[in-house]
Amino acid sequence: MTMGSLDMGSEGYGVDGHGVGVGLRHCYPWSLTDLELRFHYRGRRVSALTVSHPLGCRLSHGGSLPPTLQRPDLLGHPELQQVPFPDPEGIPHDKQRRYTCTLLGAMERGLLLELGGQDLYATRLCRCKVFWDGPCAPPQDPHLDPRPNPMERERRVQVFSLQRFLDGLILFQKGQSPTPPPFEVFLCFGEEWPDHRPKEKKLITVQVVPVAARLLLELFSGELSWSADSVPLQISQPDLKDALVEQFKELHRLWQQQQHPEAGPRPPL
Repeated sequence: MTMGSLDMGSEGYGVDGHGVGVGLRHCYPWSLTDLELRFHYRGRRVSALTVSHPLGCRLSHGGSLPPTLQRPDLLGHPELQQVPFPDPEGIPHDKQRRYTCTLLGAMERGLLLELGGQDLYATRLCRCKVFWDGPCAPPQDPHLDPRPNPMERERRVQVFSLQRFLDGLILFQKGQSPTPPPFEVFLCFGEEWPDHRPKEKKLITVQVVPVAARLLLELFSGELSWSADSVPLQISQPDLKDALVEQFKELHRLWQQQQHPEAGPRPPL
């Protein structure tokens, strides 16, 4: 089951025949399958792109063999969008460039980012070790030094859950949580993470941003403006699990309260 697009108006959330999504067609043409990828080499952003493939993508470097249906365990499913790491030749420092090239040389088989239902999964195929942090990572003890979180090779790991994000967003909007739910995933290649060193010091990191989660948080934080003129009211038949639909209905109710607060009592004449 993949996720499609959704129109949001003052009457509700519309769900199309492919599932739930956030199309926001008149302002933002993205769906729930969209992922923003931001590549950093030692804290410097070297590339950024949006992946819109409904299955996800494969991050790799230097691969000369294409993925095949016969052996998806080697290089992933051939229908995944292929995303190469940026060329390291533009790195100005020789030592940093050498180390970066060494790590990239161990990434031929790559790392898979696959969408399954309402969740995002990562699978490390490459020899380069990958460490990660994100909303589905094991919790850290704030009173202890951070513990590196390695991604076991060829093991599929859930790194983002839409349902968990929606639960957290509802609690935040009700004032039952002091902070909004996290949704960004950080991947660190070839060096331990999290640890005592900031991620800006790491040779290769990739920031993964589920676009729909970012837009929903911006919407409920008041950073997006809406009007009946810019968003036509549309609704179609839902086909996802009732629990997920109820979550969107609850989010919409909270949004309506923010846009149309109840008038207080009139002062006496």
